[in-house]
Amino acid sequence: MQDSSVNAVILSAGVPHVGSKPSPAQLIGASDTILNWQIRAFEAMQTFLVVGFEKELITNTDQIAQTVNNPLWQVTGSAYSLSLVVQSLQLSENDFRNESELIVCYGDTLFRNQAVEALRASTSDLAIAWDSRVIKAVSSKSGKKPERVYVRDCELQRAGELPSYLSNGTFVGLVRFKGEALKRLAHVFRHQTERFKTATVADLVEVLRGTGVHVDAVDVHGDWAEVGSDFDIVRFVLGTKAETLARMQQIVSKSVIADQVSFEVKQWRKQKATLIAHIQNTFHDALLIVRSSARSEDSFTHSNAGAYTSILNVDANDDHLESAIEEVIASYHNPQPDDQVLVQPMLKNVIRSGVAFTRTLEHGSPYYVINYDETGSTDGITTGNGRDHKTLVVRRGASAHQVANARLLPLLEAMKEIENLLSFDSLDIEFAMTEDELVHILQIRPIAVQKTDDEASCDACNEALLQAETSWAKLEVAAPHLAGDHPLYGVMPDWNPAEIIGTNPGKLAETLYKYLIMDETWATQRAEYGYRDVRPHPLLVSFAGKPYVDVRASFNSFIPKNINDEEAGQFVNFYLSYLKANPKLHDKVEFDVLPTCVGPAFYRWEERLQHEGGFSAELIAKLKSGLLDISRHAVEKTKDYLSNVSKLQDRINLRRQRPQVASIRNVRLLLDECRLYGTLPFAHLARSGFVAVTFLKEGVKEGWLTQLAMDDFMSSVRTVSHELTDDAKATAVGKMSWDHFVAIYGHLRPGTYDITSPAYLDDPEQFLRPIVESAMEAKHAVKTQSAWLEEKANFFAKVKSLGLDFSGDALEQFLRDAIEGREKAKFIFSRNLSEALDMMRVLASEFGLTVEEWANLSVYDVFGLSETTLSASEQQGFLRAEASKNARQRKSAATCELPPLLTGKDDFYSFELSAGMPNFIGSERIMAPCIHLRGTEQGDIDVQGVVVLIPQADPGFDWLFGQGIAGLITMYGGANSHMAIRSAEFGLSAAIGVGEQLFKQLSQAKAIELDPANKLLRPLR
Repeated sequence: MQDSSVNAVILSAGVPHVGSKPSPAQLIGASDTILNWQIRAFEAMQTFLVVGFEKELITNTDQIAQTVNNPLWQVTGSAYSLSLVVQSLQLSENDFRNESELIVCYGDTLFRNQAVEALRASTSDLAIAWDSRVIKAVSSKSGKKPERVYVRDCELQRAGELPSYLSNGTFVGLVRFKGEALKRLAHVFRHQTERFKTATVADLVEVLRGTGVHVDAVDVHGDWAEVGSDFDIVRFVLGTKAETLARMQQIVSKSVIADQVSFEVKQWRKQKATLIAHIQNTFHDALLIVRSSARSEDSFTHSNAGAYTSILNVDANDDHLESAIEEVIASYHNPQPDDQVLVQPMLKNVIRSGVAFTRTLEHGSPYYVINYDETGSTDGITTGNGRDHKTLVVRRGASAHQVANARLLPLLEAMKEIENLLSFDSLDIEFAMTEDELVHILQIRPIAVQKTDDEASCDACNEALLQAETSWAKLEVAAPHLAGDHPLYGVMPDWNPAEIIGTNPGKLAETLYKYLIMDETWATQRAEYGYRDVRPHPLLVSFAGKPYVDVRASFNSFIPKNINDEEAGQFVNFYLSYLKANPKLHDKVEFDVLPTCVGPAFYRWEERLQHEGGFSAELIAKLKSGLLDISRHAVEKTKDYLSNVSKLQDRINLRRQRPQVASIRNVRLLLDECRLYGTLPFAHLARSGFVAVTFLKEGVKEGWLTQLAMDDFMSSVRTVSHELTDDAKATAVGKMSWDHFVAIYGHLRPGTYDITSPAYLDDPEQFLRPIVESAMEAKHAVKTQSAWLEEKANFFAKVKSLGLDFSGDALEQFLRDAIEGREKAKFIFSRNLSEALDMMRVLASEFGLTVEEWANLSVYDVFGLSETTLSASEQQGFLRAEASKNARQRKSAATCELPPLLTGKDDFYSFELSAGMPNFIGSERIMAPCIHLRGTEQGDIDVQGVVVLIPQADPGFDWLFGQGIAGLITMYGGANSHMAIRSAEFGLSAAIGVGEQLFKQLSQAKAIELDPANKLLRPLR
C-alpha cells in the first residue's frame, strides 16, 4: 500500500438476509445502485469489492480498483471477506504507516459521504459508525440477527450480537482502520484467519478493542439504510423536497430531474446577497420557480402537500427573486432554521403534468393512479384548478398494450424505476412531460397513509379480479333471446346500482335489490309497458364484488315490441358501439345514447340513426312508431299505476292494526308483497316519470318552453319531499302531533336497502327533530307559476303535434302524476322494505349475530332458514361462516379499482376516467363552505348554508331539504334521479352525478363554487 493512501472495501460477498435468499430485484438489482451510492460516498478513494452471491449480476464495476471473489460466501462471514482483500494486496503489519487508512462497509448498507468523513476525522485508530436512534430487532422476514453496540461518551464499550437490554444502538456496518489498528488487523489476518472464518466485522472490531485499541463511535443519527429492511432505503433517500430531488437526480435514468439551488432558511438570513448571486450565476437569464422545501412538508406519517407556496415564472435577474423567496419562507407559518427553499428553472413546452401514486390512497391497492391534465400548466392538478383533468388507473402487472393511455407509458416506466431504486412502492410523484416526451420529476414523497396489510390486500384484490375476468368470459356471448354482439356493463345506466346501493354494497343490500327489482321486476315492467320482453334475464351482474348493470340486456329492453329480432340486433349494436365510443355518457344513456320514447327532440335521434348509424328511413319510422306507442302508454296508464300503489298503502294500513312478530316467514311476506304491489308499480311510474321529464327538458331545449316556465312547474309539483317539509312545519306549530309525524316518516333511512343504516324511527330526535325545528326558519319564495300558466297551452299544443292526441289538461295531469307518483311509490314500498330490515335486525340478535354480520348475508341465506333442518347452534354457525366469508370478499372488493363502464377484459387492468359531466339543476350561483357526508351521519352536523356532498342520490337523504343547505352534489345519480327531481322542486342548485374522480377532488375542498347556469363546479379552497 502506498503512503498516504485511503482504501475502501465493500463486502458484498455474502447474503445479507440469512434464512431467505433475496431476489435480484431486492438485492442485486438494487445493489448496482447501492454500489453506486457507496462509491459516491467514498468519492476518490481506491475501492475494492468482495463478491460471491450472484456476482454475475453485478455489472457496474468500472470505478472498482479490484474485484475479489469469495468462493466460500455461503459459509463465511464478513471478516473473512475482508481478509481476502488484505491477502490480495499482500499486506502485512509492516506495510502500514500512520497516514494509511482502510474504510470497510457491508455491501447491504447505504450511507453518505458525511459519515465517511466523520470517521476519518476521528483521532482514534479505529472508528465505527453507529445509530443511537435505532436498536434493530431480529428481522421476521430473514431471521438476520442485528449487530448492536453499547457506546458511552462516544467510545465503543461492546459490539456484536448483544441483547437489546445491553445495547443502546445499532452498528451501521461502516468502520475505519488506520495506524495501530490497521497493523493489528493485518497481523490477525496473517496469523489467525481460520479463527475469523465465520466472524463478522463487528466481531473483529470487538477483538481489536479487547487488545487495547481505543474505538471511537460516530453517531449517524438515522442517516443510513440497510437493504431489505422495511422503509430503510426510502427513508434514507427521501428527505426534504430539495434533498430528495438532488439525491434522485444522480441515479434516475428514465426521467429527468432539473438542476437546483437549495438553501436553508438560516443560510438565507445570513447570506442573502451571496445566494441570490449564486442563483443568478447558475441559471443566468432563465425563468425560475421558487419552491417550498420545509422539513414538515412531507413524511411517512403526514403530508402538508400544497400547504406551502411556490412562485412560478420568476425572472432570475429581477428584484422579484428576493421577494419570491421571502414569500415562500413566509408561507411556512413557523419557519425553522433548517427549513429549505428550492430554486429550479421553469419547464418549457409542457404537454401534460400531474400527480401519480404507486398505490391507491384509500386502500393501498396494487395500482398506479395518475391524475393529470394537458393544459400545459405544471400545477393544475396540485392546486385543484385543472378544468380538464383525467385519471389513468393501471393495475400492477398490466402489459403495455393493456394500458389505456399509451402516451403515459414513459411515465409508468419512470415510476417503476423510482420504485425499484427506493425498494418502496407507496409513493406520491409530481411530474410533467414535455413535447420531446421526456418525463420530468418535480417531487417524490411517500404516501403518508400507510396500510398495514398491503401484501394480503394485493393478493385478495388480484384474486377477485381474476375471478371477474372469468365471469366476463362466461357472459361475453349473449343469451339466445338477447340481441347484441358485444357486452357492456355499467354502474349507472338504467337502474343505476351505484346510486341506489353503492359500488361496494353488503351482500344483503345487493341481493335485496336483485330480489325486489333487478332479477325479474325490471323486465316485467318493460314488457308490460310495450317494450321488448327480455325475461327471464337478470339485469344486475357483479364483477369483483361490484354491482353492474348488463347494458346489453338493458338496451334490448328499450327496443319497442314492434321491432323484430334482426332489426333489434342492428339497433342494439349501434347503441352499444355509440356508448363504448362515448363512455362519459354512461349515466345519461336514455338522454344521449338511445331513445326510449318520443319527445320534442326526437328528430335529433332520427338524424343520428340515419347519418351515424346508416339506418333506413323505413326502419327509423318503424322505431318511432313503436316508441310513440310507449309515450301514449305513459300518458294513458300512469293514473292506473298510481292507483296500484294505493293497494300497497291499504295493506300497510291493515298491517298496522295487526302487528307482526319478527320471523323469516314474515320477512318474506313483506318482501314479496313489496315486489308485487310496490316495486312493480314503482318501476312503471319511474318509466312514466322519465317520459314526463323528457317532454319538459326537450321542450326547453327546443324552445317550446322556457327554463323559467319549467322551473315554475317543478316548484308546483308536490312530492314526498314537499310533504315532509309541510308536515314538519305543521308539527312545529302544533297542527300535527310529533308521534304522527314520526309514524309517517320514521321508516325512511339514508341507505334504503342497507340494514346497517338506521331508520329515522330508530332515533327520531336525531333524524327528524332538526327538520321540524328548521321548518319554521326556512324561507320559501312565493311561486306564482306565471311563466308556466302563460306558456303551457302552446307547449301542450306542440306536444300534441307529435302524435300524442291528448288534451292539455290530460297532459298536465300526466306530468304531475308521473313525477309525483314515482316519489310516492318509492316512499310507500320502502316502508315494507324498512319493516323487513327492522325484523331482520331482531332476527340477527336472536341468532346471536350483529347487524353488521347480518348485512353480509344473502337474502337467500335468510329465506333458507325457514326450511332448514339444522339445529339452532348449527344455523348460527352456518350464518356466521357465510357472513365472515362475504365480509372478506367485500373487503377484497373494496381494494379493486374498476371503471364505471366495463367495455372489455383489458378494463380489469387499466382504464381512464375523464372529469365528470354533472347533471346541473337550478340557476343560482353558489359560493359556500362544503361538507362531505360519508354515510348516515346527521343530527349534530350543521349543514345550514353549506354545499353538501353525498355519494348517492338516494331519497333517504330527504332530511337535507329541510336543513337550509346551500347546494347539493352527488357522486352518482342521473339527470332523472330522485335527488335531481327534488332539487328542481325546491329550486336548489345541485350537481347530480359528478363522477368518482371529480367528487373525490371536491370532497377535499373547504369551499365550493357551484354555478349551474354556467355549468361550473370547482373548489375554491
